[in-house]
Amino acid sequence: MKKLWITLLLLISMTLFGDNLDNILNEFANRIRIPNLYGKFSITLISKNGDKREIKADAYQKMSDNNQMNRLFLFSYPPSVRDTGFLIHSFYSEGENKMWIYLPVVKKIKRISLENSGGGYFMGSDFSYSDFISRSYSNYTQELIGEEIIENQNCYVVKEYGTTLEEKNELGYSYIINYYNKQTSFLIGRDFYELSGELLKTYRVKKIKVLGEYIYPTEIVMENQQNKHKSIISVTDIEIKELPDRYFTTRFLTR
Repeated sequence: MKKLWITLLLLISMTLFGDNLDNILNEFANRIRIPNLYGKFSITLISKNGDKREIKADAYQKMSDNNQMNRLFLFSYPPSVRDTGFLIHSFYSEGENKMWIYLPVVKKIKRISLENSGGGYFMGSDFSYSDFISRSYSNYTQELIGEEIIENQNCYVVKEYGTTLEEKNELGYSYIINYYNKQTSFLIGRDFYELSGELLKTYRVKKIKVLGEYIYPTEIVMENQQNKHKSIISVTDIEIKELPDRYFTTRFLTR
């Protein structure tokens, strides 16, 4: 009888744990899926010895439906990347994630493959192209593994990983440890582990902007823990406004 009660208690706790995890992930998804968004985007690259390089772009975001998130970056600075365009079509459930980059020097659009190591690194930063994909959390295994204080915030700790080699290659990592604020369910930190199992880099949200029912990160720091290179994303002049569908086409990249 005692064993039966222990088994029942374990089953109940596992069910509650699973329900709580679903609530966290769904609440975060509802807060971050902003239908239309525009902002001034910059990314500052900082080397181990303190050398800095800045890249600027206009950033656009639009959900074409409940399943598809589109993003567009039109670069303006430095002159070496001016008129470069970066387009993302990502899917929360069914659909193939796609990325294109327009290179004005050769006047060509290049499709970015995510099959290996998340597609490489974005504009020489510590963010991989895969890091910009909006995914459904059902695409990968999610485990609520505890609680921790990150950025002076009480957080739920969730482990995310692919179960197949194909999933791991697209994700670009062996697994990711995610930190969700316990009050808002907003994702404020991530630790990325290489396929070898070593910690590669950390992601921390330093600033946010509340936009009605939504929350948007306006300053993010990604730091490579192996070579100490750092990338800081800042977004300013944020507006929620209707954006035309034509912005999110490969034709518009060559505007």
